[in-house]
Amino acid sequence: MLNRTLLLAVATCLLFSVACKKSNHSGNSGPNPLVGNWNFDGETSNINVTSSISIGPISAQVINLIDFRTLNNIGSLTFTSDSLEAVGVGYTIDTTYMTIESIPGVSDTTISSLVTTAKATDTASSYQLIGQDSIYFPNGSPFALNIDSIQPPIQIHGAHFTVSGSILTITSTISQSGNETINGITAPTTGTISSVITLSKQ
Repeated sequence: MLNRTLLLAVATCLLFSVACKKSNHSGNSGPNPLVGNWNFDGETSNINVTSSISIGPISAQVINLIDFRTLNNIGSLTFTSDSLEAVGVGYTIDTTYMTIESIPGVSDTTISSLVTTAKATDTASSYQLIGQDSIYFPNGSPFALNIDSIQPPIQIHGAHFTVSGSILTITSTISQSGNETINGITAPTTGTISSVITLSKQ
C-alpha cells in the first residue's frame, strides 16, 4: 500500500475558512448586524481531501478525512461598517484524521494524530455586506487556508452568516483543486472544507 505523509496543513489560519457564491444583489436595508466587538469562540470543520494516482494500468486513490473543533480559543474581532479587524486570534487543534488508501480490490485505513497551534495574530480587511446574510471581501480577506501542496492557498472572499441574540455564526463550504506529490508521483487532488465559526458579542 501507499506510504502517506500528512496532507493537511490545517493550521494555516483556518479562521474564516469560508467561501460562498456572492449574491446577485448588493446592499442592505436596515442596520448592519455585524458591527461591534466579538469574541472568537471557535471553529468546527470537516475536511475531505482526495488524490487520484495512475501508474500505468493501475489506479489508486488516497482520501484524507478530518473533523475537528478548535480548542483554547483566544482573540477578538471588531466589525465597523466596512472593515474587519482581528486582534490576538489563535487556537489549538488536537484531533485525529483518517487516511483511506485503495487500489482495485484492496483498501487500507490508518488513523493518525494531528496536534497543532495557531499562534495569536492580528489582521485587517475591508468588506461589504451583501443582502441580509452574506459578507464579501472585495480584495480578499486576511484569512487563507493552505491544504499542503494544493497551491495557491485558498483566498477567502465571501461568507454566509446568522446572528441570534449575542451569537454570530458563520457557515460555508470551500472547494479547491490542485496537484500533490505522493511518493514521487504527481496526483490530481481536490479538497472540500465545511466550516462553522462561532463568535459571541462582547
